[in-house]
Amino acid sequence: MSRLPVQVRSSAPLYIEDYNYLMLIQNLRKRLSEDIYLFLEKSSAVNKSGIPKKPDTLNDKVMQITLSIPKNREFGDLSTNAALVLAPVLKKSPLKIAEEIKNNIIITWPEAADINIAAPGFINFFISRDYILNNLEAIALQKYKYGCNKHGKNIKVQIEFVSANPTGGLHIGHGRWAALGDSLSNIFISNGFDVCREYYINDFGSQTAKFSLCLASIYLKAFGQDTEYPQDGYPEELVKSVVDQVLNEEKLTDGPGFKGRYIKNKKSDGSFKKITGRAGSDAISEMADIDAIGLQGIGIMIKRIAASLKSMNVEFDEWFYESSLYKNANFEKTIQQLEKEKLVYRKDDALWFKAALHGDEKDRVVVRSGGEPTYFASDIMYLINKAGRRFKKLIYILGADHHGYIKRLHAIGKATGFDERNIEVIIGQLVRLVKKGKAVKMSKRKGHVYMLDDLIEEVGSDAIRYFFTANSFNTPMDFDLDLAKQKSNQNPVYYIQYAHARIANIIDKVRQGIAEQEIDFDRNDLILPGKWSDNFEDIFEALISENSFKIPHLESNEEADLAKMLMLYPDVVYDACICREPYMINQYLYRLAGQFHYFYKHHRVIDGKKLNSGRFKLVLLTRIVLANALKILGVGAPERM
Repeated sequence: MSRLPVQVRSSAPLYIEDYNYLMLIQNLRKRLSEDIYLFLEKSSAVNKSGIPKKPDTLNDKVMQITLSIPKNREFGDLSTNAALVLAPVLKKSPLKIAEEIKNNIIITWPEAADINIAAPGFINFFISRDYILNNLEAIALQKYKYGCNKHGKNIKVQIEFVSANPTGGLHIGHGRWAALGDSLSNIFISNGFDVCREYYINDFGSQTAKFSLCLASIYLKAFGQDTEYPQDGYPEELVKSVVDQVLNEEKLTDGPGFKGRYIKNKKSDGSFKKITGRAGSDAISEMADIDAIGLQGIGIMIKRIAASLKSMNVEFDEWFYESSLYKNANFEKTIQQLEKEKLVYRKDDALWFKAALHGDEKDRVVVRSGGEPTYFASDIMYLINKAGRRFKKLIYILGADHHGYIKRLHAIGKATGFDERNIEVIIGQLVRLVKKGKAVKMSKRKGHVYMLDDLIEEVGSDAIRYFFTANSFNTPMDFDLDLAKQKSNQNPVYYIQYAHARIANIIDKVRQGIAEQEIDFDRNDLILPGKWSDNFEDIFEALISENSFKIPHLESNEEADLAKMLMLYPDVVYDACICREPYMINQYLYRLAGQFHYFYKHHRVIDGKKLNSGRFKLVLLTRIVLANALKILGVGAPERM
């Protein structure tokens, strides 16, 4: 029978260098599987019933065993369905199997205490306080690395998200994908992956050409050239704002006055020729350098997009220009290679990619009959480019209207030799703004277009980052503007940040009380800075660095429950990565804040003139975990509120 290696047990503190060992639930999940295999081998009672002849049958069953936090916490901290899963295979009562697993396996774990069985066969247990006390110091030793693991060590991952066309501002949906993409990137980094955040700039093709034409039209009007604005062009207000910036930059570069850098056919005296008898794009092309002004205009739009994203704490490692794919005859070389490998064929004067042969719904046009490359051509070259940069895993976060891209990208990967299992496409759903219980109308006809910058200005970055990550990628969401602005416990962002601010306030009170000799404490159990800094981070760093966090005992259930929540954080970070769900961090933060507020309400850290060192240390550890989790979501950790 196949078997996993047996893990060495110990109730001693874990080695801090091996971050993976700090994942309590994940380690117990693995251990449960290992111990069940051993138990089945050694148990004569089970052998008489007969272990399945095919190991795969048992392996499949063991894979179905879960270890999770029960909905009703009165049952315990953790619960497993192992007996229920094994009952059909072993042909025994789930309750009887549960008793055997309890008495032969779980009772031997130093992490488990108060084990109980609930019908129809669930095994529940609490986390041992001795285990918690032995391992709390790991939080202080790791500090801002607590929660990290080495699951993805040496694996390069590229996460592409937002990638809005540089022909307009960012809408609300882009903001959600930005928050989700950046938080997911932080989660992958916390799991040890080598992550590259990438923004793909669509600066090649018909949309860019139209935007450039619009820019040139408005630009020419600034010099008295009355050109007709392109039909179905981009909003003139947006284009004019870009042209105004182009003119201003031109003025700063060339000195006083506008030199008409992008005007063609100038007279010798510097004046401009009037073009008559020509109309539309032909006239604009004859009078202006459309490509050049388009290049500058796209650059301006990218700077605006980057500024919008930076205001919500989202920055990219790479801004990748689609146009770069067509440099150095790369397009022609790619077509030659596709033809050589017989991945394309000609039909109706166009070049088609054999996408259906590799799992797509249909074949795709790569080169139109007129010789122009399609978007699909760029998709092929872009994926080949990513593979050439040695990314092992590619994650695309795309808009709600991009479902067709999933099979398309997998087909490209399969055809070009990149394992399609390592190409993930996450579809981000749309956002509806709600105010006073009603949807906010965003009518372009009436001119009331509510953009991402408007939302940032109204509710702030922290609310945006938290609310946009509070649900799964594939769930449409309502963004409650009124709730996001509330300064009350009804607002989850306020509720969580207030927990952090409370901790900062406790530390400040300790500092003041010591300075004014109004607080007494056990100097053998707690080391306070010889000189207090005015900077909170410096104070906190000194408190963490100078103290041992060997807490002798947890005095109450509230303290134990708070400590347990801290111990579960590494598992949450791991599961959020495995499931690709940042909202798991949101949910954890809300529960942790609630546990802290409950603890704070029932127990004094400073009782009269006495500082309770154990509680104070527990508060310091809570601050580490709050700050770490908030950082993953890109939400601030305020010291005062």
